[in-house]
Amino acid sequence: MKGRYRLTRAADSDIEGILAESGRLFGPLQRERYARLIEQAVEWVAGEPDRPGSRPREELCAGVRSFHVELAAGRRGAASHLVYYVRGRMADGGDGIVVLRVLHERMDPLLHVLEEGRLTPAP
Repeated sequence: MKGRYRLTRAADSDIEGILAESGRLFGPLQRERYARLIEQAVEWVAGEPDRPGSRPREELCAGVRSFHVELAAGRRGAASHLVYYVRGRMADGGDGIVVLRVLHERMDPLLHVLEEGRLTPAP
């Protein structure tokens, strides 16, 4: 199910950097495959924000969830990034999700997610 979403500037920049590095390390074909995989992961959570495999990340901020991109591939080790998102309104007033960041699994989301959208940390 395809959902509605928008990317923050930071998330768009994250994806741009991820794909540039993927292309540099693994070539243009793998770059395109990874781009489709990230897009599929985002569309999945946009269509079903509480989908199985997504996790509430209340330690970051109320309402933030994460979804590991490898789940969209259906196999462990297929991806190294997580999508961090919240439910939000789209430009037309409809419901969707706002992708805050797309971060490598080794990055500390506390250092990166809260700065986007000036979210208020959970108590």
